[in-house]
Amino acid sequence: MADHTGTVKIELSVLVRKEGDQYVSWCPEFDVASCGDTIEDASENLHDAIDSYLDALCEEKEMFQVLNERGFVLTEKHEIESCERPFISTTSVSIPITP
Repeated sequence: MADHTGTVKIELSVLVRKEGDQYVSWCPEFDVASCGDTIEDASENLHDAIDSYLDALCEEKEMFQVLNERGFVLTEKHEIESCERPFISTTSVSIPITP
């Protein structure tokens, strides 16, 4: 990552699903996605994509603006409180079938 005055760890959500021959990974908090041949590859590639995204935010001096827009809060102790985690559920729908 780019040079920083400090770092802080935050928990992010990761969703991985199979699409064709690939696994697609997605981080909803930053709306960053990647893919790979395996679940592990997709997860590692997503981690790299998030690092690149955060580096770009630092270089453009937009980190705190984007974190704030995404629901993260910087405390007076220079800690970042995570935003509400996305809620993922399933639902059933009826699909009309016509011959």
